[in-house]
Amino acid sequence: MRTFVLLAAVTLAVLVSFTQANDIECAMCKMSVKIVDPMLGEDTEDIKKAVDAECKKEFHSIPFGTQECKKFIDTKLDPIIHELENGTAPKDVCTKLGMC
Repeated sequence: MRTFVLLAAVTLAVLVSFTQANDIECAMCKMSVKIVDPMLGEDTEDIKKAVDAECKKEFHSIPFGTQECKKFIDTKLDPIIHELENGTAPKDVCTKLGMC
């Protein structure tokens, strides 16, 4: 019985952690879309700098927030830019990419 309770507690902790990570990724995606959309056509490095600055401003208070911003920009920003350049509606980008 104690093993079952321990297993249930660990499972719950993992699920809560996973849900929080998904919530943060979704929030970062939506924030990025708001910044990228009006900047389409500008230099990619300028877009990355703008997203990085806003991300750090919004997520600095969460543990490892600035590191998560860098990771997000390095791995997720290019697909967001690509979707917007290909005409995906801003409101649909994060859902289409599986971030929300």
